[in-house]
Amino acid sequence: MTKDELFFLLESRREFEFSYKDTMYSIMCEKDFSGKEFIKFGKLYFEEKFDSFNDLFARAEVENSYLREVIEEIQINRK
Repeated sequence: MTKDELFFLLESRREFEFSYKDTMYSIMCEKDFSGKEFIKFGKLYFEEKFDSFNDLFARAEVENSYLREVIEEIQINRK
């Protein structure tokens, strides 16, 4: 997957999962009670909240690497 593909999927409000080194991860867009959108990303059922795509790309971790460093290795499973 590329950074642009990830951005498109998030802009399309699609939820998806991927496996990396035998660990499942999920990414989804949600809204809080005030209507503000955010991104949930992380190990399946243990996701963290990110305020924006840039925040996700700056801080999100996959195993011991940043998402931005391993994104090209990721194959998604669309829900």
